[in-house]
Amino acid sequence: MNNKLIATILFLGAAMFACEDEETVQDTIYEFVSFAGDEAVNLGEAGNSEDGYPLVVQLWAFDPYPQDINVTLSVSANNAQKDVDFTVSPADNVVIKAGHLTSDTIWIKTLNNEDANELERSFEVKINSISQPDVKVGLGITEPKKGSIKFKILDDECSGDPVCTFNTLLTNTIGGGTEKPAVGVVDKINGTLTVTGDLIDYEWFSNATLTLTLTPASPGAATGEATFGEQETGSDSDGYAYKFIEVNTGSYDANAGTISIEYDIYYWDGGWAYWYTTTNEFSVP
Repeated sequence: MNNKLIATILFLGAAMFACEDEETVQDTIYEFVSFAGDEAVNLGEAGNSEDGYPLVVQLWAFDPYPQDINVTLSVSANNAQKDVDFTVSPADNVVIKAGHLTSDTIWIKTLNNEDANELERSFEVKINSISQPDVKVGLGITEPKKGSIKFKILDDECSGDPVCTFNTLLTNTIGGGTEKPAVGVVDKINGTLTVTGDLIDYEWFSNATLTLTLTPASPGAATGEATFGEQETGSDSDGYAYKFIEVNTGSYDANAGTISIEYDIYYWDGGWAYWYTTTNEFSVP
């Protein structure tokens, strides 16, 4: 009987200490503001000059605030000038209104001109401060993300490099048969070509985007390799995501105006599922 009594007292004592520990431990709740979307965005100089790129500030919190949150912004540029190469509106302040988790839209536009630029042009939009002192700038504790967004302007007046041949509307021959149009945008500074369109002859996935790295056989050569490794290329109208995985090293010939690639197509259905293998030949009409 005594042994049982002692065991009971020890159990109750341990439980009391455990309750005291639970009461003193408090989880810190962090709230953040960051930009929605990618941390780096490529903007075609001509293609983004009218509609613009929509950018919003996101509040990461359990509930919206009952009062407006003012977010101050700054804009810096590299080899580019605000209101000459691009516009940001608004550029200094944006508001996350009471009861909302996203801000008014910040519109990013490029200004088209007819001069080819041999240097990379970019600009950065950054969150400087917010009116709620307990909310942190950037998403995450140790390495906050998306506190700023870098925009790179892709010059549509590509010149001085053979790969500029592909900086145009292309004919996309799929699997050696069906032809579909595709838009090619060359970033000659980084030696890449981004193609956008119905790349796999699937009408519900007509806006696939794939970036190819064009590596010349020798400096300044018009022929070379076209590679992309493994890339997620967007989602179809039903929300299924797609990934292309390179099968063999592709090739390009700027003199002939052709690029050939071969790849496996995967779609996301709770995991990446193989669909089939196909080829693309992009050619300048």
